[in-house]
Parts: sequence; structure tokens; C-alpha cells
Amino acid sequence: MNIKKSIHSPIYSSLIEHLAEERKRLGLSQLEVANALNLTQADISKIEHKERRLDVLELKKILEVYRVSENKKLREIIIDFFLME
Repeated sequence: MNIKKSIHSPIYSSLIEHLAEERKRLGLSQLEVANALNLTQADISKIEHKERRLDVLELKKILEVYRVSENKKLREIIIDFFLME
């Protein structure tokens, strides 16, 4: 059985693209995000290029950094991601 890894799924790719766009919209560098998550800039680059999977706890922290509680559009993207079938 050949199952595609979730890192290659269109839903995951879309989420990562939205997060990368949001980082840029907020004017944050990959290094600033990496420092907030206690990761390296290379880790953030690999996540944004879909070479490394985003851990759920990293996602939680990234959403805090991107102020998801104040950002209706990002909040809707996250809700849609978790409710998609």
C-alpha cells in the first residue's frame, strides 16, 4: 500500500502557504518567527518549503506569534483546516 505522507497533501500545503503569507503580511522574518518558536531560521524555511512537517505544538505557538486571536481571516483558515474532510 502506497500512502502519501500528509506533508504532501493539498490541505497541508495550503495551510503552510497561508502561514507563510501571514508571516510576510505581518512583516516578520523567518528568523524572528524561529526565535519565538525556539527553532532555527532554516527550520522555518524548511517548513515553508514543505521539507519539514510543522508540529502541532509549533503550530500553536506560531498562531500566538501571528496573533490569531485578533486575526479573523487567519482564524477562519485554521478552523477550516481542522474541520475539512
